[in-house]
This record gives sequence, structure tokens and C-alpha cells, in this order.
Amino acid sequence: MTRIGFVDWLRRRDPGYRVLRRGVRLSLVAAAGLFGGRYGLDNPLLGLYTLFGAIATGFISQLPGGPVQQARTLLTVLPATWVLVTVGSFLAFDTWAAVAGMLLVGFVVPFAGVAGPRALGLATGLQLFYIASSFPPYAPESLPSRLAGVTVGVGLLAVAELVLWPDPAPPSYRERLAGVAAVMVRFLELAAGLPGGAPVDRAELARRRTDATRALAGIWLPNLPPAHRPASAAAQDRALRHGDMLLRQVLDQADRVCGVAGDLRDDELARLLRQVTDVVRDAGRTLHGGTAPIGLEQLAGLETRIRAIYERPTVPPDGQEGQDGTTVPRLRLDAVVLHVADTAVAFGIAARIAVGLPPPARSPKMLDRDEFWYARRSPLSLYWWQFRYHLTTRSVYLQGAVRVALALGAARVVAGFLHLNHGFWVLLAILTLMRTSAVDTRTALRPVLLGTLLGAVVGSLLLTTARTPQVLLVALPLFMVLTFAVSPLLRPLWGQSLFTVLFILVFAQAGPASLRIAGARLLDVAIGASVGVLAGLLLWPRGGSGEMRRAMARYLEVSAAAAQEATRLLTGRESRQDALTEARQASVLADASFSQYQMERHDPKLPPVNWQAALTAGNRMYLGAESRLHRGARARLPRVGDAAGPLDEFAGRLRHRYGELARQLQVGRLDQRAVPPPPPDDFPDRLRAALAAGESREAALNLVDVEVWLTSAGNNLDLIQPTRSTG
Repeated sequence: MTRIGFVDWLRRRDPGYRVLRRGVRLSLVAAAGLFGGRYGLDNPLLGLYTLFGAIATGFISQLPGGPVQQARTLLTVLPATWVLVTVGSFLAFDTWAAVAGMLLVGFVVPFAGVAGPRALGLATGLQLFYIASSFPPYAPESLPSRLAGVTVGVGLLAVAELVLWPDPAPPSYRERLAGVAAVMVRFLELAAGLPGGAPVDRAELARRRTDATRALAGIWLPNLPPAHRPASAAAQDRALRHGDMLLRQVLDQADRVCGVAGDLRDDELARLLRQVTDVVRDAGRTLHGGTAPIGLEQLAGLETRIRAIYERPTVPPDGQEGQDGTTVPRLRLDAVVLHVADTAVAFGIAARIAVGLPPPARSPKMLDRDEFWYARRSPLSLYWWQFRYHLTTRSVYLQGAVRVALALGAARVVAGFLHLNHGFWVLLAILTLMRTSAVDTRTALRPVLLGTLLGAVVGSLLLTTARTPQVLLVALPLFMVLTFAVSPLLRPLWGQSLFTVLFILVFAQAGPASLRIAGARLLDVAIGASVGVLAGLLLWPRGGSGEMRRAMARYLEVSAAAAQEATRLLTGRESRQDALTEARQASVLADASFSQYQMERHDPKLPPVNWQAALTAGNRMYLGAESRLHRGARARLPRVGDAAGPLDEFAGRLRHRYGELARQLQVGRLDQRAVPPPPPDDFPDRLRAALAAGESREAALNLVDVEVWLTSAGNNLDLIQPTRSTG
């Protein structure tokens, strides 16, 4: 019964036994490296660094992807480990030199996480390579053994990932996005019949919309583990993030079609929506790795049909339009369907970029705006822009890197001047304990200290009761398996205890077994914990929650400014700022702070705001402005009779209301509800007057499209704020 109970517990805690397999693989590599170096080659230092290299990259680091990708990442990172071990070894001659190196490595390595999930997942492990080698004894002649050990450890782990019970590769984000596209197609297939008058089961339509909404929630980036996000600066990852937002727009606009279609009938719009459905389906298959990716010809065909609807006569052949009062409702339906189609074309292009195919050749665009600018930039420039956006104290990545660097530097000073025998443990404790907020760091403090104390007691008992070295030799592999395969499934206290016992046994193998090892471990962890907690309290203690409030306020403010700027430019007016560029950077910082906040304990002192709705509202205003300007001269608004003037004023009021909300978020209080501004009362009359004055149908449709977009942006204010404001 006990065995069956353990198996059931293991199956519940570790579905598919991924953690168990990973832990057993790592245990075999670590044991083979340590014992092979210690007893096979009579080189304890090589064995120790083999063990250390495997633990740093296989246990402490988080590697994304399946076995092949993880093995490739391990081999790719080897040169960086050589550099860190070499630099640390040569700076160990002096405490202040080692501290200077620690400050540099402690900042650069975590900040490199801006580049993407691979660098982010490896940050902690890579820092340990410098930390371990920067402590005395200063022995440059031992560098070959250290480098050989690191190489063997990382290399063996890469081989083990491929041949020892390899895990099935988890679905990539590209495959996840393809799955969402397939769910979206089911909704579009049913919605496409509405403009054509086909009988549609409204209950089934609602169910399919719910399925699409749930599928999109499943790939919402902040809800995914950091290692599974397409967060790098590379064009393919940018295209995946872009495609995710485009699919959300497709769903939003297609749902709007269901609301505005009413009794209006238009077979041409129905055919357009069916073509949109085909494009979304084929784009999804492209993302899934289909043999025939979506072609530029298919996208051009959809654009041709879009153009045909823009250019058809304003009054249909039946002569009813204008006499039955349906001019504005028909144009509104046309505008919404055309926006769905435009977004579907963009999604198809993003899918091509995501699989490494080129976008269409660039044509002259209004104000040189290009929605797919990232596909035409070199990888180096893309990464530079990614880092440049985060070179500000408002970036949670920069804050985290500074916090870690100063904490590690201070701990290295303490360890150096106190001449701690195992000062490495002081810095390891900081990396183990520190979180992005002071609250989370304090929460982690108790299990770390109690776990270390318990582990020190158990380790001391083992050292005391072991009558022969062979007993410790047998116990070491057992505790490797318990630490690497079982501790991740336990509470932090037990994991820290097992980790402490393991390190005591390892250092007992590397040198004479002594009870001083357990005492040194306990003292070093206590010192490291004290430094870590102090750094957490002094350096941005609120973590992502403190920065998210400011970043989201800034994003809402500049994205509303971008919406006003786009409206002015489309009406032929001048703009005094480049709000779109500001919104692009603000979106990066807001997304990063929101993602970090999702991994922290939520701050009850934050204003009662739907932060996900706030991020979505900013995205829709910013991306809506960018996509409309991307259409170039086709997106112009009516010039006659200043028909677009009220929309310019409407965009100004919208910006003012979002500015009111942003100012309240900046101070952390919602004293007054920001009410959505009403759309212009005389909009239908101005639209009819523009058509009567000979304005083109295309310009009229653009006018309706912008009015729908700005009205939707205003309605998002109600989604962001609570039902009742709080003082």
C-alpha cells in the first residue's frame, strides 16, 4: 500500500515523470563526473568542476524546449562558461579584483535575459561559474582541470539529454499559436455566414467564441513559464508575439461582425469572410509546419478582394441604400469586415515570418510606417533595440540585474574579508533566496534557513556515524537522486535540506570529512540570506508591482497619444510628436513588468485595476494606430467638409480620459472614475454629407473604421476600472 501510495503521489506531482527522469539523468552525470575525476583520473578538482558544471546548467538553470534544443543550448553556452571560469580564476588573487568582476558579471549575465528565454533561464547557472572560480585558493595552474571539468560536465549532460530517457519535446509556442488558429477557424466558419443571411445557430456560435477566447487565454504570454515564451528579439519570435495579438484582434472584430450584421445582407462580405477563414486556416497550418506554407499569392488574392469591396459603388444596385436609412449601418458592417480581412492578411504575413519566410516586398507607406519592420532588420540591430528599450531604471530587467549585482558584490566583500572557507555558499544562498520583490524574498527566507539547519544536522550525523569512507561514498549517489529528482516536488524547506546534505557529502569527498563543513554551510547561508534580504529591502523592494503601476500608466498615456496622432495624420494634419515610437518602447516595459508581476505575490496596495485589460487596451490603441498607418494612402480620411474633424476631437478627448486614469495610477489611487468619452453625435450626418459631396467610398469606410476603433478604445476604460471607484 505504501508503494502504491508513493506512485500515486509521484504521478500527481510529476505527470509524465519529467522531473524524475531529469533528476535521474543529472544524478548519473554528476556521479560519473565526480567519481571519475576523483578516483578514475585521480584529479579531485576536475571531478568537482564536472559535478558543478552539470548542476549549474542542469539543475539550477531552466532550459527551454525539447531534448535536441536543450542539448544545443548546452553546447552553445560552453564558451561562455570557459570565459567565466577563466576570468574568475585570474581575479581570485585579490578580494577587490574579485568583487569588481562579481559586479560586472552579476549585472551583465542577468541583464542578458532581455535577449530571450534561453539567456534568462541560464542566468543563475552562468553566474555560478564565475562565483565558484573567483574564491581562493588563487591557482592559475589549476585552470586546465577546471575548464576540463566544466566541459565534461556540460558535455555529458548534453549527451544524456539525448540518449537517457529523453523527454518528449513540449509543444512550442508556434505550435500553440497554430492550435489557437485552428480553434479560431471554427468560429470564423460559422460567423462567415451571417452577412450572407445563412441560418446560424447562435448558441453554437457563442460556444465557439468561448472556445476561441479560452484558447487565446491559454497562450497569453504572462501566464506561460518564462522558458516557454517567444520573448527573444529575433524576428521569428517577434512575429509570434505579433501573430498572437493579431489573432486577438481577429476574434474581437469577428465578434463585432456578429453584433452589427443584424438583418443586413451582403453576399460579397460573406465571401470575403470565407476567404479570411481560409487564410487563417492556412496560416495556422504554416505555423504547425505544413509542407505548403501560405503563399504571397493567396494573401494578394485576399487583398484584391478587399480592394474590390472598397471600390464598389456606395449605393447597391437595389437602390435601397439612402432611402431606408441603412447607409451608415451598411458602411459600419463593411468597415468591420474589412478590418477583419486586413488583420487576417497581417496574420498570414506574421506566420510566414515566424517560420523564416520573407514578408511581401515593401511598397511606399504613409509616413514610412511598416507594421513588419522587424522582418527587414538584421538580427544584431533587433537585439540592440531590445537592449536599448531596457536601458532605463524603469525596466524590471535592469532593476533585477542591479539588485543581484550589488547583493553578490557585497556578499563577496564579506566572504573575502572574513576569510570564509566556503564563501561560494554565501553567494549561492543569495541566488537561491532572492526574489524580485522584498515580500517574496522574506517569504523564502524561513524555509531556506530552516532547511539549511535541518540539512546541516543530518549531514553532521552522517559524518559522525559513518565508520568508513565507503558509507559516505554510497550515501552520495542516493542523496543526488533525492535532491535532483525528488526535492523539486517537495516544499522548499525539504528541498533546501536535501541540497545542504548533498553539498556536505560532496565536499567530504573533495577533502577530509569534518563536522566543520556542516557548520560552515550553516554560517555561510545565514550570511548570504542576510545580505540578500537587505538588498531586497533597499533596492526596488516592491518588485514588479511597483514598476507595473508606473509602466502601465505610461503605456496607456502614450498609446492613447498614438491613437490621436494616427487620427490626425490620417486626416492630413501635422503631428508634433512621434507617439508611435514612444508607445513601442512603453509596450515593451509594460509587458515585462506585467509578466514579472504575474510571478510575484500580488500586492494588495495596488489600485483595484484589471491590469490585463489595461495591457490589452494599450496594445489595441498602439497596434491599431500602427496598422492603420501601415495601409498608407488607402487609409486616408475624408477631406471635404471637415468630416473627420469630430473624430480628431474625439481622439483628443479619449487621450484626455486615458491621461486622467494614468495620472491616478501614477500616484497609486483611483479617486475619480475615468468615463469613456461619447462618440460624436453628428457623425452619421457628417458621413452622409461627405458622400453627398462626392467623397470616395474608401475614405468613408476609413472614417467609419476609425470611429469604431476609437469607440472601442473608449469602452475599454470600463473594463480596466472596477465597477465602483474607491477613494
